[in-house]
Amino acid sequence: MPAEDIEDLKNLREQFVRFRILIGGRANAGKTTILRGICNSTENPEIYDGDGNKVWISFGMSLCRRLRYRGIHNVENELIFRGNNKLVLHDSQGFEAGREDEFSRIQKFIKDRAMTTILKKRLHAIWYCIPMDELERAIQCSEEKFFNECDPGNVPVVVVFTKFDALLPRAMGKLAPADRQLPPQERVSKAKPLVEGVFNKANIWGRLARMKYAPRFCVRMENMDRSTEGCSKLLEATTAALNKTALRMLLISAQEVNIALCVKYAVQQWVYASVYHALIS
Repeated sequence: MPAEDIEDLKNLREQFVRFRILIGGRANAGKTTILRGICNSTENPEIYDGDGNKVWISFGMSLCRRLRYRGIHNVENELIFRGNNKLVLHDSQGFEAGREDEFSRIQKFIKDRAMTTILKKRLHAIWYCIPMDELERAIQCSEEKFFNECDPGNVPVVVVFTKFDALLPRAMGKLAPADRQLPPQERVSKAKPLVEGVFNKANIWGRLARMKYAPRFCVRMENMDRSTEGCSKLLEATTAALNKTALRMLLISAQEVNIALCVKYAVQQWVYASVYHALIS
């Protein structure tokens, strides 16, 4: 690893305590499932305000409903899972609300946290969730507003296409008549290769890519309640989107579900370091 990256990592360890992520998107996009999967937890997170004080709420309803019901939703609030306190998560309801004041609040949060000189408060990544169970309405006014008006600065935005398995029934509808008579499992096997075509025809990623502040990467997540594979892909995409080696290592040290990514990145850095030292020697 180059000397400047080693120095960056040292500074990060001294000044950053945790990796900070903002997750946004419409209701029922699977955000809570993603957060639990990333932190390898089945519990609800503990919630703290911007000053580190614990926010007490009722646990008789879903996380997002509780926040709205009690009127305490605030993007400044920090969501921290007991199983992994190295990740600080911020949840935004403003992307879907359609209220200018909510959007402005999110916009200000991103700008302030991207540029803050208080390093432990700095935002490192944004995950924007778009569910695939309503393909024709995947990109709505909230997405157009966010990706055309909200400048994330140097903070990478990764789009998460959640509920990707919802495209399978559409793909099955495109099977040849003879294939539709096959047993259920065989029909599924025949339909899976067609899912890509269904997604590509909708041109969702192409439309996002043409927006003013286009996302850098996208990840597809399916069977979200039964598999951590999507979480691993999300972590890998986020790691790739980061523009500093030290930040990548900070995220890798904070994650709980992808040992393979740790090994892969360690090997990658060893190779880079070997080439670097060979070039300067």
